[in-house]
Amino acid sequence: MARLVRLAFAVLAILAAVPAARADLDVIRDPAELQGRFSDKTVYGRFPSGDNFREYHAPDGRTAYFQLQCLHAGTWWVTSLPQDFGQIAAGTPVICYDYPTLNDKGDPSCFAVGGPPGRERFYPIGGNPDYTGIPSATVERLLPGNPDNLALDQEGCPGV
Repeated sequence: MARLVRLAFAVLAILAAVPAARADLDVIRDPAELQGRFSDKTVYGRFPSGDNFREYHAPDGRTAYFQLQCLHAGTWWVTSLPQDFGQIAAGTPVICYDYPTLNDKGDPSCFAVGGPPGRERFYPIGGNPDYTGIPSATVERLLPGNPDNLALDQEGCPGV
């Protein structure tokens, strides 16, 4: 019996020493699905900080983003991740945004997206790849069209 217990502990020690494989994130793998999920829809989302945002995705690639009483005009598109990034494999479709008033370096912000429709999670592509399993924003509602009439060609912070 003691020999069996020692063997069991030896096996557990070996298993503990082997690095665990990273779990794949449950993200959308079809670019057409990702495009269709957001085209001509408005996202009502929340950041981990608790701040809310709204973002309309026009079918022509323009977007309007409203947060902290400010409206930003930009563009959105779907592309494929060119190389592995943390838990997200190369070839995974990602949604990218370019808001000239927010992206001071001219770099777009791109995200892998997971979760069911209307409860999506945005996983950032950039920064430390060890944190790819932590969503940077979560969708609380996803509505068709632009129900808030967010302007696609205007920007500013009226009343701020």
